Amino acid sequence: MKVTLEVKGEPQILNLSEKLTAGGIAHKLWVEQPENIPTCLATKPYPKSIVSSFFKKLKLCK
Repeated sequence: MKVTLEVKGEPQILNLSEKLTAGGIAHKLWVEQPENIPTCLATKPYPKSIVSSFFKKLKLCK
């Protein structure tokens, strides 16, 4: 299942990436070049029970 969530900017997506790394969650942070701006983050498929705590403060992107 794919879910698209919204972050409020670069600091929030970088903080989320750091928390996922610390929690042992495999993920990929896309960084646009040449601007060097992080634009997207995707996790490896995990059961919702394992990853939901990392994303509970984010809203569904409409």
